[in-house]
Amino acid sequence: MTTTSDTAATTTTTSSTTARSFCRFCHAACPIEVEVEVLDGAERVGAVRGDLADPLFGGYTCIKGRHLGDQHHHPERLRTALRRRPGGGFDEIPTDVALDEIAERLAAVLADGDGRAVASYCGTATFQNAAAHPVARAFHAAIGSPSMYTSITIDQPAKLVTPLRLGTWAAGPQPWSTADVSLVVGTNVVVSMLGLPGGPTFVNPLASLRAAKRRGLRLIVIDPRRTETAAMADLHLQVRPGEDPTLLAGMLRVILDEGLIDAEFCDRWVDGLGELHAAVSTFDIDHVAERTGVPADDVVAAARLFAGAGRGSATCGTGPNMAPHGTLVEHLLGVFNVVCGRFPRAGEQVQSPTGVLGLTGAAVPVKAQVRAPRPELLTSGPAARVRGLHSILGQPPTAALPDEILEPGPGRVRALLTVGGNPVLAWPDQGRTVEALESLDLHVALDIRVSATARLADYVVPSLLSLERPDVPTNVDRWFEDPYVMYTPSVLTPPSGMVDEAGLYVELARRLGLTLELPGGNLGPEERPSADEVLERCYPASRVPWDELRSGRGGSLREELTLTVLPPDEDARDRFRVVPDGLADELAAVRRDADPYGGLEGYDPEVHTARLTSRRLKGVFNSSGREIERLRAREGTSFAHAHPSDLEKWGVADGDLVDVVSPRATVRTVVRAAPDMRPGAVSMAHAWGDLPGAAGPPPEPCVLGDTTGRLSDNASAYDPITGLPVMSAIPVAIRPVARHR
Repeated sequence: MTTTSDTAATTTTTSSTTARSFCRFCHAACPIEVEVEVLDGAERVGAVRGDLADPLFGGYTCIKGRHLGDQHHHPERLRTALRRRPGGGFDEIPTDVALDEIAERLAAVLADGDGRAVASYCGTATFQNAAAHPVARAFHAAIGSPSMYTSITIDQPAKLVTPLRLGTWAAGPQPWSTADVSLVVGTNVVVSMLGLPGGPTFVNPLASLRAAKRRGLRLIVIDPRRTETAAMADLHLQVRPGEDPTLLAGMLRVILDEGLIDAEFCDRWVDGLGELHAAVSTFDIDHVAERTGVPADDVVAAARLFAGAGRGSATCGTGPNMAPHGTLVEHLLGVFNVVCGRFPRAGEQVQSPTGVLGLTGAAVPVKAQVRAPRPELLTSGPAARVRGLHSILGQPPTAALPDEILEPGPGRVRALLTVGGNPVLAWPDQGRTVEALESLDLHVALDIRVSATARLADYVVPSLLSLERPDVPTNVDRWFEDPYVMYTPSVLTPPSGMVDEAGLYVELARRLGLTLELPGGNLGPEERPSADEVLERCYPASRVPWDELRSGRGGSLREELTLTVLPPDEDARDRFRVVPDGLADELAAVRRDADPYGGLEGYDPEVHTARLTSRRLKGVFNSSGREIERLRAREGTSFAHAHPSDLEKWGVADGDLVDVVSPRATVRTVVRAAPDMRPGAVSMAHAWGDLPGAAGPPPEPCVLGDTTGRLSDNASAYDPITGLPVMSAIPVAIRPVARHR
């Protein structure tokens, strides 16, 4: 549509088109229609709505996606690069000049011959850019640096560990669409839209849950809060924060005591069943009920309900992964699926056809058999210089990165590229994080605005946003049950002077004279590839040819790419190992220690009597979205939600300012009475706030709150495998602010 308006002073020409794309505000990749308005040559996003024609999502999108226009046109959005002045503050400089200077300073760091000194932190936003990680890995390989950190290791790192200790089923989990039961621990998919294979789907989660309930699905939710997902459950176990291991061990004992396992499957594919039974035998039902606060009858009922169903899976979210014994929780849930045989057999459909847009062009045969545990890979990666930690499957532990920066000696990280993330608000132990970032020789932040982290950088490079680049949803491609494909071109013309997450590495490699080795061919320093060309080199063997992908508009189902599980090899000998080294000892420690926080420095059980858990919010995604007024207004701040009886006990009222005090630090926020919370539990959203000293809400109105990351302590009570400290179920005290005035 085009209209022209003539007046004596001006002539205004307006046109609008509608483009089909997919949202990349979060991981869900919801298909959208975007109205693009052009006013005298300037593009602007109009309405954003769900794509009703999409065969999988059916028009679903969330409020965050519908505000993509506000994100792209935000008045604080960076349009050119910034360089820190010696005395503080920033000067605007052309982005090309900034990249030249950054490359020169990186070359000086690399001249010492230690590539490890240059690190990257690839945050959550990089998982919404299909080319970001392949190009970042190629850049690090080219400079000889293993120091590529990602948000995986401060989110759910146990999901890397469990397959290596337990083993995996080659055909994946049983599909959600055919599940009779679903056990969900510590995730609120209705709000987060972060489903996982085998569990509740992220594809229109509320409607999907309702449809599943209509077909007979039985839902079990374990969560200290009666979340939106828990409200739909047949059985909600409102566990005390931090006691998930006790509850799961007790449920497993019921299953094993009563012989509710899939005996035929276990005989063929499982080792260590007797050891497992012995390890959980001390978790008698009375002890479990007392420790967890869950009635004994409900513990037994949940175990019988899960084990008695024919199909279904147990899945775990962010909260329990961040809590004490997070690796144990994830492993125990994997054991639930193993002992109950919750895997597709020969002749059934594979949940995800190995990634339609993945690295392999031909379909890889998928067989109904076990892939053996690989525990040796837990320590085969490069060793961290601190706390005896290692990279796992190419992922160094982000919680150790501040110490890798601050610890003197060979291998010290001196330069950091922060890409698609906000470490000041996302990493645990904010105080240590800020100290580390301020000590770097060079810190470069790729960002859309001057975030809390960007304010500590030497250079801030302006980032393109999702509608300004082509993409494919490879992050969730392997999570789709059906062979679904989607490609989007750039909906908006990419503004000059900006680069995306992959483009930053391409530009720096070119200036450093590096060749990037990508799966689809090398990218030399003399080349100036388009974003589409980079994307294709990252995924050269897509099972749908790229020309065909680009010719389509919107998502489509490719039934011809459906995979069927094949029978196992006759000589298949690999088996699950349900009790790997150290697991029985950890279970014994959980049973023995009534308080899991004994190793947390400064912890006083008489003082820190509440437990702070994490939560998701509909209007923001981690630290993204708070800059958008219409999204921020939905939540206002990161409130501390607690049961009304706790507010009375603490001497505060709904809306009061309070200090939340952990053994490590204090944050300030507004308390909210929340009857859906378990007494003794407090719930706050992650990644709010600002730099220390700049955070903390004014008395009225409270619009920001503080980051809960400040309350964590990297150096004590951390997971010995992943290095993750206690980031959820944190022991805290709640104190009225008036007492400190």
